[in-house]
Amino acid sequence: MRALHMVALAITFIIGSAGAQSLSSLIAPSAPARIEISLAYLGNAGWQITDGKTLLIIDPYITQFRHPPSPATTGRPSDPQTMIAPDTEGIDARIRRAEYILVTHGHLDHALDAPYIAKKTGATIIGNETVANLARAYDVPDAQLVVVRGGEDYEFGAFSLRVIPSIHTALFHKHYFNSRLAGNAPPGLKAPLKAGDFVEGQSMAYLLRLAGHQVLVMGSMNYIEREMEGLRPDIALVGANNERSEIFDYTGRLMRALGYPPLVMPTHWDGYGYAPLREQSLVAAHQFADEVTAASPKTKVIIPEYFEPITVP
Repeated sequence: MRALHMVALAITFIIGSAGAQSLSSLIAPSAPARIEISLAYLGNAGWQITDGKTLLIIDPYITQFRHPPSPATTGRPSDPQTMIAPDTEGIDARIRRAEYILVTHGHLDHALDAPYIAKKTGATIIGNETVANLARAYDVPDAQLVVVRGGEDYEFGAFSLRVIPSIHTALFHKHYFNSRLAGNAPPGLKAPLKAGDFVEGQSMAYLLRLAGHQVLVMGSMNYIEREMEGLRPDIALVGANNERSEIFDYTGRLMRALGYPPLVMPTHWDGYGYAPLREQSLVAAHQFADEVTAASPKTKVIIPEYFEPITVP
């Protein structure tokens, strides 16, 4: 009892000497003040996020807008032996700078453009070992690669990043892991690469903490529920194309796990920018928005337009 009394006296003395400072502020640091950030949809699962100083790019795939389109940019299965290369002219027209590139997994609609952007801007790529091996094939130096496996929570100064183990969309009516798209890219690859070189590796989601905001970034239509529980993003970028229907109560379980986030924007819904798929892609995005509203009525849903900044105060 005497020891507890002495502790209480010590706390009283500290609080008194700190003036208006509260006990909670002495025990835990206060959250950083939330300031304005801007998000722009780059198509597919791609985003650009900035607080006006630091600029991060997520899963860039500007190549999907290349004309004429190829099977690899329309969502149709491509021959694994097809040679594939980023649309450097299209990338140059859209991407001028970046400090970091977050890649959720190694498929070509997530990882194809990242090496060129990294070499062009000097940005650091963050992704799994497969993503790193694909980047090395294009001679991106190891100094610009941060390899993650899931579970890391890294401080980068201007932002921090929690790496969340995830799982890929259940493609091919749940036969995805029977397919050539699963697996790991080996070291020693050299560009030019074939479509078949761009395998998943291991899917990640990210919790980006920037300018007082917490942004959940997903790169596919699936997740590990226990890894999402307790996260409290104020912005969630959620995989939303029709393949989410392969997952039980996909939207409802996610909204509950995330504590009903204030703002949700669908990602990976746009049919690879391919005009004939545009109408059905928009239908899927609006259906997803309705699912979010049913599960979380106070959540605002914004279906983004290509390259149009969305400001979150």
